[in-house]
Amino acid sequence: MSLKDLFIRPENTPKKKPENNNTANDRPTRETRREDPVSYQPQPQPEPEPQSPVEQINMDNIIPQTDPTTEDNTSPITEVNNVKKKRLWETLIKRNLPGPDMLELKSYSASLESMGLSQEKRYEAAFKMLKAQYPDFTKEKLLKSIDTYISYVNEEIESGRNQYAAKRKQTIGTQQKSLDSMVKENSQIEQKLEELQKRHKELTNEIEKLKVEITALTKEIAHDEQVFINSANSVICDLMTDREEMSQINVEQ
Repeated sequence: MSLKDLFIRPENTPKKKPENNNTANDRPTRETRREDPVSYQPQPQPEPEPQSPVEQINMDNIIPQTDPTTEDNTSPITEVNNVKKKRLWETLIKRNLPGPDMLELKSYSASLESMGLSQEKRYEAAFKMLKAQYPDFTKEKLLKSIDTYISYVNEEIESGRNQYAAKRKQTIGTQQKSLDSMVKENSQIEQKLEELQKRHKELTNEIEKLKVEITALTKEIAHDEQVFINSANSVICDLMTDREEMSQINVEQ
């Protein structure tokens, strides 16, 4: 069994011809029979390139088989979500470029895994298979297709950033405004509290000072008052004594 027999489905295989006799007239027939399981619609080109071989891309071969609920890392900076990663691979498959490229190579390579070959050997075998069907397929075209798919992912990154920015604005925009308002009000209250605390301290000091002064003055006034009263009583006593003494004198009427 040839490598070609491993990848081409019986119903899509044209009449048996030598594998190395692919001609330009042979390719259009293959193009018209290609089926795309992910509903890829090639963009119209002025000079369309030959489509990929008559082989449906196996999404399971392209997309890494990982637990979609498991996150590879715990750090937010390096954390990878496998569900999102799978969706990005699906996007690349939907935008599959015309003709053989990296996606077909990966699909073919994964199909050879049961043969026990290393990844490098599987890539080499898959490349030779594509090369046999499409002589104009080169390593340069293969690497260029990878660069194109990288640009597609960068487009998704830009689109994703815009979506998350809109989501951020929609979900937390109002809350952020409320937070800013409360922070401002709270800052004003803190400032007022500082001013009130300062005034409170000033008043406390003044109150204590006045209390001391009032106490001292109260004692002083009470003392002066008592001295005055004592002095007045003393005068009265003197007058009473004088009156008594004067009442004893003998004078003519």
